[in-house]
Amino acid sequence: MDKKEFSTLVDRTGLTLTDDQKATLFAFYPTFQAMIARATPPLPREAEPAHIFQPEVR
Repeated sequence: MDKKEFSTLVDRTGLTLTDDQKATLFAFYPTFQAMIARATPPLPREAEPAHIFQPEVR
């Protein structure tokens, strides 16, 4: 993503940011994307709640 695309996305949010603030966010954007990728890896089917939930039968 280039700076122009990033600026367009930021402008669509309705936030009033200066060019310096946009530049700071743009510099951090790749790091943020990497953090998201590490925090939300795809889980195997066995990790679905329906497969790990054991209802208590009385």
